[in-house]
Amino acid sequence: MPLNTAIVKNKQQFTEDVIELEFETPQPFNFVAGQFVTYKVTDKVPPCFRAYSLSNAPIKDGNILATCLKVVHDGRGSNWLNSLKIGDKVEFMGPSGKLIFQTTPEKLALFIATGTGITPMKSIIEDELNKGNRQKMHLLFGLRHVKDVFYKNHFENLSARYPNLTVEYTLSRPENDPWAGSSGRVTEILDKMNPDPKTTEIYICGLKDMINDVVTLLKSKGFEDTSIHEEKYN
Repeated sequence: MPLNTAIVKNKQQFTEDVIELEFETPQPFNFVAGQFVTYKVTDKVPPCFRAYSLSNAPIKDGNILATCLKVVHDGRGSNWLNSLKIGDKVEFMGPSGKLIFQTTPEKLALFIATGTGITPMKSIIEDELNKGNRQKMHLLFGLRHVKDVFYKNHFENLSARYPNLTVEYTLSRPENDPWAGSSGRVTEILDKMNPDPKTTEIYICGLKDMINDVVTLLKSKGFEDTSIHEEKYN
């Protein structure tokens, strides 16, 4: 697969270990919401390749792509991306990936994400709203601590503009910080929600243990594989 090139256009620090990078390509770059690209990591020889989901909604023949990621202590790819500065050049392959929205209008689209698993969900939700999709959508976003919360204002603004979108943040370890949202793991919140398998389709992204737990719970409630779409992060 040939390599594309892009220049770092913007960089934001959301939390102590979550950043978002925005890149600009010299030529139009088309992708489908929910897909990922694979960056060539050139911190040392030989280089390696690391895949990251795109966080922005696609624009036909646009030339902007954004990646939201967690900077992991010993993560070669995330630390290299975090070291990039405005104007730096990167090479990447893609787009790739099959976490693509396919829910029929009469069903509720339920998005479940933890941590930076929110990245493809943000792209999908924004894209569907931009295209005029007015079916019911609900986002359940799980994080650990208050200090880990990001994108909150963004999703609150979206849900205020689009009544068909509802958003619920839940913290598994709110501790003693003031927190007005939900508390508990996404599986606990999902169990209380008790979604109807006949009228709901599920999209899940995050670490594999969380996804496995969510899928087990959903199947116990009667969900079939065809109604569950997932992408695991290692």
